[in-house]
This record gives sequence, C-alpha cells and structure tokens, in this order.
Amino acid sequence: MNDTVTAPVTTAEHGAATRAALMEAARDIFSRNGFDGASVRMITSAAEVNLGAVTYHFGSKRGLYEAALEAGLRPLLHRVRSAAGRPGSAIDRMIAVVEAYFDHLAEHGALPHLLLQEVAAGREPPPVVLEIIGEVKSTIADLHQQGVRDGTVREGHAVLMALSVASQPLYLTLIAPLLRTVAAIDLSDATERQAVVDHVSEFVRRGLEPRPEEAT
Repeated sequence: MNDTVTAPVTTAEHGAATRAALMEAARDIFSRNGFDGASVRMITSAAEVNLGAVTYHFGSKRGLYEAALEAGLRPLLHRVRSAAGRPGSAIDRMIAVVEAYFDHLAEHGALPHLLLQEVAAGREPPPVVLEIIGEVKSTIADLHQQGVRDGTVREGHAVLMALSVASQPLYLTLIAPLLRTVAAIDLSDATERQAVVDHVSEFVRRGLEPRPEEAT
C-alpha cells in the first residue's frame, strides 16, 4: 500500500505554471506568425489554458509579447556580461562573447525571429528590448575600447564593431533552415554547430586584430 500523499497545487504554483505555458507558446507562435498574425486564442490553445489567462497574467497580447522578448533577451545580456568580464585579453573575451551568443541561441532558437518581427514590420521594438539591446551593445563596445588600449583590437567605430560581432550568430541562427537546405549545415548537430562557432570566432578575430601597419 502506498501511503504517499501528494501535496495540493497552490494557487501561486498554478499561476506560475500557467505563465510558463503561455510564455513557451507565445515564443513559438509569435516567432512564426509575427505579432499581428498571432491571436490570443492561438496562444491559449497551444498553452492549454483558458482564453482569459493572457489578460489576467500579462494584461494584453502586447504585454505577453514584451514579456516573451524580455525573457529571451535578459539572460543573453547576463551571458554577454559574464563573457566580457572573464580574465584575458579583450580579443579573447570578444570571442567568448561570440560563443556566448551561439550558446544562448542554441537554447532559444526562436529568439532572432521573435526579435526581428517588429523590425521587419517597420515598428520600433518595445522599450525593454531597446534597453537590453543597448546594454549588450555598450558591453561589447566597451570591450572593443579595452582591446584598443591593450593592443589586441584595432581601432574603429566601437558601436559598429559591436553590431558586427553580434550579427554573425544572430543571422546564422535566423537562417538555420536555409543553411540546412543550401549548405548542408545543420546547427542542431553539435559537431556542425561547433564548426560554425569556430569559423565565426576566427572570422571575428581576424576582423578585429590590428593590421600589420597598425602594430606598435
């Protein structure tokens, strides 16, 4: 006889589970259909919750969309800051940032689609997204300036350098289906993904290292 008693699910636990289910469904549906193409009914149906759950937990469809974006981007910012704060030269830490991007996007493959939906539609991203992207940009740009000072990174436009570093992992993750079809490169395969990471890391390193005529 099994005397184990299962504790009842609390209201807080049920609410947390509902929010998590909505966020997971929202990431997938928004990334595939865009904000306008995704309906509350589609999201709640996929999450297997009642129709009023979006309004109750997030206020609106827009609130859910912004929460899904923040949930994907905030951990990326933490990873980028962690990579930038490691010991070593600035160029090595810049490569660590590239690897951090790839690691994060391997876990959140829908993020580039989710992030670029509003941009493609000609809209400005939500304020929280602009805030986080700004922090990421500043972290990489500051790392570039450190590299200029320690001689491991060539001079240049710090913000454009930062965007160039971030764009490689984002773009390649965004076109992952095309890579499989056209180039027979499957980012879901660990070996092939590592080859891509190594290639981009070397590409960034060679692009950032001082030119021979700039060496002191």
